[in-house]
Amino acid sequence: MTTKLRLEGVSVWYGAQMALRDISLQVPQGVVLALIGPSGCGKSTLLRVVNRLVERSPGAKVRGRVWLDNEDILRRDMDVAQLRRRVGMIFQRPTPFPFSIFDNVAYGPRLHGVKDPVGLRRVVEDSLKQAALWDEVRGKLRRPASGLSGGQQQRLALARALAVDPEVILLDEPTSALDPGAAARIEELVVKLKGRYTVVIVTHNLQQAARVSDLTGFIQAGALIELGETSLIFTAPRDQRTEAYLTGQLE
Repeated sequence: MTTKLRLEGVSVWYGAQMALRDISLQVPQGVVLALIGPSGCGKSTLLRVVNRLVERSPGAKVRGRVWLDNEDILRRDMDVAQLRRRVGMIFQRPTPFPFSIFDNVAYGPRLHGVKDPVGLRRVVEDSLKQAALWDEVRGKLRRPASGLSGGQQQRLALARALAVDPEVILLDEPTSALDPGAAARIEELVVKLKGRYTVVIVTHNLQQAARVSDLTGFIQAGALIELGETSLIFTAPRDQRTEAYLTGQLE
């Protein structure tokens, strides 16, 4: 299976505090990788390394290599705007732009040069359909996105990411602020997007990780303790620390 994303010896410091310790892993094309572990263990930092948001944090320092296909995305001359088109990110709380629903989804394509009104509308419609939101908003596209429910806003954020045709989607606790029904819709979408996109999801919900992912990685104190097929991680973990976390003995 082709490797889409590869980290080699990635370490991160925020000032003197080490957040990630020598992380190396590979994510195959078209799979869902779930990252689990205690709060503050470095899961979200790992995502922020991949789309280079970590560099915005004062005092942050990154060492190691990150490869997207065969391209080193941590090199100094990397076009970060282009990288973030290829690697979309959805955060814990949805943050719609103060625009209409249509303009939220159209923002990225416009930024990357899509000007034709017909083509732009097609991109918006296709993205909203992929995010399972089209049927709910098709007659309300010019209304403010802030009027959508929390679950709808999160699906709008997903549509906004999909509109620029990414290759990798990073999801940072995407359902933690949602009710169970809205969370279930997001999970369904993650499963549907698998194959076409490579997905990395950070979650505290172990059941969610088991339901949506092909691979699971357990991170503790900034170190990758174990990575493997989700079914094996949950039923026969190799490391005692993984088992302790999964059984509630380690928080």
